[in-house]
Amino acid sequence: MGKLRGLQQVSTEQGIFAILACDQRGALKRMMEKAGRSPIDYEAVVQMKHDIVAPLAPFATGVLLDPEYGAAQLITRDALPGRVGLVVALEETGYEDREGDRLTRLLGQWSVAKIKAMGAAAVKLLVYYNPRREAAAAYQRELVAQVARECQAYDIPFMLEPVTYPTKDGDEETFIREKPDLVVETAQHMSEFAVDLLKMEFPVHPKAGDDPGLWQDACARLDEACRVPWALLSAGVDFETYCRQLEAACRAGASGFVAGRAIWREAVEITGQAERQQFLSETMPARLRRLVDIASEHGRPWRARASHAYAAADAPADWFASYAGFAS
Repeated sequence: MGKLRGLQQVSTEQGIFAILACDQRGALKRMMEKAGRSPIDYEAVVQMKHDIVAPLAPFATGVLLDPEYGAAQLITRDALPGRVGLVVALEETGYEDREGDRLTRLLGQWSVAKIKAMGAAAVKLLVYYNPRREAAAAYQRELVAQVARECQAYDIPFMLEPVTYPTKDGDEETFIREKPDLVVETAQHMSEFAVDLLKMEFPVHPKAGDDPGLWQDACARLDEACRVPWALLSAGVDFETYCRQLEAACRAGASGFVAGRAIWREAVEITGQAERQQFLSETMPARLRRLVDIASEHGRPWRARASHAYAAADAPADWFASYAGFAS
């Protein structure tokens, strides 16, 4: 029941995900540094997240935050309305580079149990993944399996974000060509686990062009590979490009979006007070509302696809007697 309820909390009544992502940590600090902001300390990062989330959260079904600068901080500062579902990241920012392999690390002193205890609707894990780097892929799959088991034990939805990277370091040309296959293969692998929502990349590299036929074919292949509901991440592309990507993904079968920088990037980059305030209060909400409209018109409700949560939706008269709750 917890998984089902959590998915309901981060989607519309029609079953579409409209989730704002603001769980960046290292990337956000680098953006702030590039914009010339100073100092880039704890309070500055927390305030930046507050500036972004507070105007946007009322228009979202859920907000994805990190525990270090966002989750508890924005609850206590009243930036996250109670009706909006909270998704909390489990991993450390960045990755361990082991001879070119990118290995995800869980954040120390943090856990699925704590995310459940704080009242979050779902757990999110980012894993860097290339199915052709076999040793690293096996390591990452074991980590996914571990988190999936914990999310099952605590009956909380598991949002998994697999991000691909080049098979050979520095070989961008090959990566551009092989990305559709890598994304599809990754979705196939990750669908094997008890994942409730896949937060997927657009399957065509931005430098591969925007041919509608190519996009349609790649998104259709991705949808077929996803055996659980999926939503599209924004990966830092510009807003207009993301709008077109989202429509293509939703027409193929995506159940909405989990988007960040495409919506709010300029909140970090703009330093003029008046211009920035206009962007925060007018441009950002307008962008989010437009994405909601696209996803609502073209997206497939997550209930239309089999999922671990929805399969357990029927509740017999004595369901409470057999309900495990927090399994040991």
